[in-house]
Amino acid sequence: MKHITASTVQKDFPNVLDDVTRYNEPVTIVSDDNKVAVLLSMEEWSGIQETLYLQSFPGMVKSIKAAATEPLAEGIDVSEVSFDV
Repeated sequence: MKHITASTVQKDFPNVLDDVTRYNEPVTIVSDDNKVAVLLSMEEWSGIQETLYLQSFPGMVKSIKAAATEPLAEGIDVSEVSFDV
């Protein structure tokens, strides 16, 4: 993660914002009195929100980890899945 001073952000905000959104890389901003903030893209923020949401369901993380270790050959074809709600 890139670290920059608040005064640098003030002088060059359009370029800092462009870098954050283009490269999806958060930036830590530190003021002269050591206040710290993080600037991140909407895409990065949405990913964090989605992760927190999924982790709020009991057993979800365990289920995702178990599915990640399952060989693809053991899965079922999408045509076998019922999407009736």
